[in-house]
Amino acid sequence: MQSLACRNCDARVHVAKYSPAHTSIQWSDSAREACREFAAARALDPAAYVMRCAELDSTVDEAVSEGKIRATTRVEPTVRPLASEDTVATAR
Repeated sequence: MQSLACRNCDARVHVAKYSPAHTSIQWSDSAREACREFAAARALDPAAYVMRCAELDSTVDEAVSEGKIRATTRVEPTVRPLASEDTVATAR
């Protein structure tokens, strides 16, 4: 993940860009506090849950197009298939 500051409010997050449609963003508490869209939602409802920030989305897209954020591939770990004699735990 790469560090990136929003051009609108300077909230600093960690970003990974996997494809044009897939972006992963990790928010810190200080970034949530700095984000103007989050603050506007909290002003309406202190318990509001904000799915995304449009300004940050735009900042990420711009950073990718300018080469500041590199697109990467996501690598999933190799998992061995279950053998017929393997058991799977079930919740009781």
